[in-house]
Amino acid sequence: MVLSACSPALNWRSVTLQGVQAALPCKPDQAERPVQLAGLDLSLAMVGCEADGGLYAISHIRLAQGAQAQAVIDAWRDQAMQAMRATQAPLATSIPALGPRSAITVYQASGVNPRGQAVQARWTWVQRDQEIYHWALYAPAIRTEMEEPFFGAFQWQ
Repeated sequence: MVLSACSPALNWRSVTLQGVQAALPCKPDQAERPVQLAGLDLSLAMVGCEADGGLYAISHIRLAQGAQAQAVIDAWRDQAMQAMRATQAPLATSIPALGPRSAITVYQASGVNPRGQAVQARWTWVQRDQEIYHWALYAPAIRTEMEEPFFGAFQWQ
Protein backbone atom coordinates (compact mmCIF):
# COMPACT_ATOMS: atom_id res chain seq x y z
CA MET A 1 0.00 0.00 0.00
CA VAL A 2 2.81 2.42 0.83
CA LEU A 3 4.52 1.72 -2.48
CA SER A 4 1.39 2.45 -4.50
CA ALA A 5 0.88 5.75 -2.64
CA CYS A 6 4.39 6.78 -3.73
CA SER A 7 3.84 5.76 -7.33
CA PRO A 8 5.70 8.03 -9.76
CA ALA A 9 2.62 7.85 -12.01
CA LEU A 10 0.73 9.87 -9.37
CA ASN A 11 2.90 12.90 -8.69
CA TRP A 12 0.54 14.94 -6.47
CA ARG A 13 0.85 18.71 -6.51
CA SER A 14 -1.15 21.64 -5.18
CA VAL A 15 -3.36 23.63 -7.56
CA THR A 16 -5.53 26.68 -7.01
CA LEU A 17 -8.86 27.39 -8.70
CA GLN A 18 -11.08 30.34 -7.79
CA GLY A 19 -10.50 30.37 -4.04
CA VAL A 20 -9.94 26.64 -3.48
CA GLN A 21 -6.64 24.85 -3.06
CA ALA A 22 -6.70 21.21 -4.19
CA ALA A 23 -4.43 18.42 -5.43
CA LEU A 24 -3.89 16.88 -8.87
CA PRO A 25 -1.56 13.95 -9.65
CA CYS A 26 0.03 15.59 -12.70
CA LYS A 27 0.74 18.97 -14.28
CA PRO A 28 -2.69 20.42 -15.09
CA ASP A 29 -4.05 22.03 -18.19
CA GLN A 30 -6.38 25.00 -17.67
CA ALA A 31 -9.41 26.11 -19.64
CA GLU A 32 -12.48 28.27 -19.44
CA ARG A 33 -15.60 27.89 -21.56
CA PRO A 34 -19.24 28.94 -21.63
CA VAL A 35 -21.80 26.30 -20.58
CA GLN A 36 -25.55 26.21 -20.19
CA LEU A 37 -26.92 24.50 -17.09
CA ALA A 38 -30.46 24.70 -15.70
CA GLY A 39 -31.32 27.32 -18.32
CA LEU A 40 -28.46 29.60 -17.25
CA ASP A 41 -25.53 30.77 -19.37
CA LEU A 42 -22.47 30.29 -17.17
CA SER A 43 -18.69 30.43 -17.37
CA LEU A 44 -16.93 27.20 -16.38
CA ALA A 45 -13.27 27.40 -15.29
CA MET A 46 -11.38 24.13 -14.97
CA VAL A 47 -8.01 22.51 -14.34
CA GLY A 48 -7.29 18.89 -15.11
CA CYS A 49 -4.89 16.22 -16.27
CA GLU A 50 -4.51 12.52 -17.03
CA ALA A 51 -2.31 10.17 -14.98
CA ASP A 52 -2.08 6.43 -14.34
CA GLY A 53 -5.17 5.67 -16.43
CA GLY A 54 -7.34 8.31 -14.76
CA LEU A 55 -8.74 11.63 -15.91
CA TYR A 56 -8.84 14.20 -13.08
CA ALA A 57 -10.68 17.52 -13.36
CA ILE A 58 -11.66 20.31 -10.99
CA SER A 59 -14.16 22.90 -12.19
CA HIS A 60 -15.76 26.07 -10.86
CA ILE A 61 -18.90 28.07 -11.64
CA ARG A 62 -20.01 31.29 -9.95
CA LEU A 63 -23.77 31.80 -9.91
CA ALA A 64 -25.59 35.10 -9.93
CA GLN A 65 -27.49 36.02 -6.77
CA GLY A 66 -30.79 34.19 -6.61
CA ALA A 67 -29.76 31.33 -8.91
CA GLN A 68 -30.60 27.89 -7.54
CA ALA A 69 -27.36 26.00 -6.91
CA GLN A 70 -29.03 22.58 -6.58
CA ALA A 71 -30.75 22.96 -9.96
CA VAL A 72 -27.36 23.72 -11.55
CA ILE A 73 -25.73 20.73 -9.81
CA ASP A 74 -28.57 18.44 -10.93
CA ALA A 75 -28.28 19.62 -14.56
CA TRP A 76 -24.48 19.24 -14.42
CA ARG A 77 -24.85 15.68 -13.08
CA ASP A 78 -27.40 14.83 -15.78
CA GLN A 79 -25.04 16.08 -18.51
CA ALA A 80 -22.16 14.06 -17.03
CA MET A 81 -24.36 10.94 -16.88
CA GLN A 82 -25.45 11.38 -20.51
CA ALA A 83 -21.89 12.01 -21.71
CA MET A 84 -20.74 8.65 -20.36
CA ARG A 85 -23.98 6.82 -21.25
CA ALA A 86 -24.22 5.69 -17.63
CA THR A 87 -25.74 2.25 -17.19
CA GLN A 88 -26.59 2.52 -13.51
CA ALA A 89 -28.19 5.16 -11.37
CA PRO A 90 -25.72 7.26 -9.41
CA LEU A 91 -25.32 6.67 -5.70
CA ALA A 92 -25.79 10.04 -4.07
CA THR A 93 -24.77 11.39 -0.70
CA SER A 94 -25.36 14.95 0.42
CA ILE A 95 -23.75 16.12 3.64
CA PRO A 96 -23.20 19.47 5.34
CA ALA A 97 -19.54 20.35 5.09
CA LEU A 98 -16.93 23.03 5.47
CA GLY A 99 -19.09 25.42 7.46
CA PRO A 100 -22.71 26.51 7.63
CA ARG A 101 -22.92 27.97 4.10
CA SER A 102 -21.69 24.94 2.19
CA ALA A 103 -22.64 21.38 1.30
CA ILE A 104 -21.07 18.42 -0.50
CA THR A 105 -22.87 16.14 -2.93
CA VAL A 106 -21.14 12.93 -4.08
CA TYR A 107 -22.14 10.66 -6.98
CA GLN A 108 -20.66 7.61 -8.65
CA ALA A 109 -21.62 5.91 -11.90
CA SER A 110 -20.40 3.45 -14.53
CA GLY A 111 -20.55 3.94 -18.27
CA VAL A 112 -18.27 4.34 -21.28
CA ASN A 113 -15.68 6.93 -22.25
CA PRO A 114 -15.67 8.70 -25.66
CA ARG A 115 -13.68 5.74 -27.11
CA GLY A 116 -16.42 3.30 -26.03
CA GLN A 117 -14.35 1.73 -23.21
CA ALA A 118 -15.84 0.94 -19.79
CA VAL A 119 -15.24 3.68 -17.24
CA GLN A 120 -16.12 4.43 -13.63
CA ALA A 121 -16.76 7.97 -12.43
CA ARG A 122 -16.72 9.70 -9.06
CA TRP A 123 -18.09 13.22 -8.91
CA THR A 124 -18.13 15.59 -5.97
CA TRP A 125 -19.82 18.97 -5.98
CA VAL A 126 -19.05 21.46 -3.23
CA GLN A 127 -21.45 24.37 -3.04
CA ARG A 128 -20.63 27.40 -0.92
CA ASP A 129 -22.91 30.41 -1.22
CA GLN A 130 -23.04 31.15 -4.97
CA GLU A 131 -19.86 29.21 -5.79
CA ILE A 132 -19.99 25.63 -7.11
CA TYR A 133 -16.85 23.48 -7.34
CA HIS A 134 -16.77 20.09 -9.04
CA TRP A 135 -14.21 17.28 -8.68
CA ALA A 136 -14.43 14.55 -11.34
CA LEU A 137 -12.39 11.36 -11.60
CA TYR A 138 -12.81 8.92 -14.50
CA ALA A 139 -10.90 5.64 -14.77
CA PRO A 140 -11.45 2.03 -15.86
CA ALA A 141 -11.12 1.07 -12.18
CA ILE A 142 -10.89 3.76 -9.51
CA ARG A 143 -8.37 2.81 -6.84
CA THR A 144 -7.95 4.25 -3.34
CA GLU A 145 -4.58 5.84 -4.17
CA MET A 146 -6.25 7.71 -7.04
CA GLU A 147 -9.31 8.80 -5.12
CA GLU A 148 -8.30 9.74 -1.57
CA PRO A 149 -5.70 12.46 -2.29
CA PHE A 150 -7.84 13.93 -5.08
CA PHE A 151 -11.12 14.22 -3.17
CA GLY A 152 -9.64 14.75 0.27
CA ALA A 153 -7.04 17.45 -0.24
CA PHE A 154 -9.02 20.63 -0.74
CA GLN A 155 -9.32 23.69 1.44
CA TRP A 156 -10.66 27.20 1.16
CA GLN A 157 -8.06 29.90 0.56
